[in-house]
Amino acid sequence: MFSEDRLAGYPLRQSLLAGAKGLQIFANRGVVDWMSRPDRYLVLCEGRGGRIYAADECALEEAQQMVRDAHGAKVVMRKPEIHTYVDLDLDALVEPVMFLRIKSPHAYAKDILAELSGREARILEKDMQRYELIVRAEGRLANLMGLTRKIGSLACGSAAIWIWLHRYERAMAASSPGVETWDPTSCTNGSP
Repeated sequence: MFSEDRLAGYPLRQSLLAGAKGLQIFANRGVVDWMSRPDRYLVLCEGRGGRIYAADECALEEAQQMVRDAHGAKVVMRKPEIHTYVDLDLDALVEPVMFLRIKSPHAYAKDILAELSGREARILEKDMQRYELIVRAEGRLANLMGLTRKIGSLACGSAAIWIWLHRYERAMAASSPGVETWDPTSCTNGSP
């Protein structure tokens, strides 16, 4: 399903650097490895720094908070990145595609569907149940960044959203293999 890279299941990544007061943090692997929750994220030592590997945006935020709680200002976090790679079988750059499921009261259905449309998510199923809408969809991770918060805001906290990595597929836009950076503070429509 994914590349032979054992970390391909973690499409969001963020470099961690030791600040002046935290140079010893990454010298001892055990100091960061204990923070990992393999079902959601990994925190690994890499050279003089470390890196967060996260399964989705919520897992990344959870890992960021864990690192902040454990090390405070001793660790500097770079901008998060979306993992891409060249698939040798396809001879093409591939990017993560996420599957999502949203459950929301009917009152917010129109706004939520408009938000998904604006982010170019492909609706696979809409199920209008008695009291709520259930939506199943898929979309490029780059387009879905910030969606959890946006849906929470649109539905006044009454919606539930689940997002997970579905597959990697041919990248829509040309970019260099490795990572695509995005600025979480500039996510108005989810695009980087």
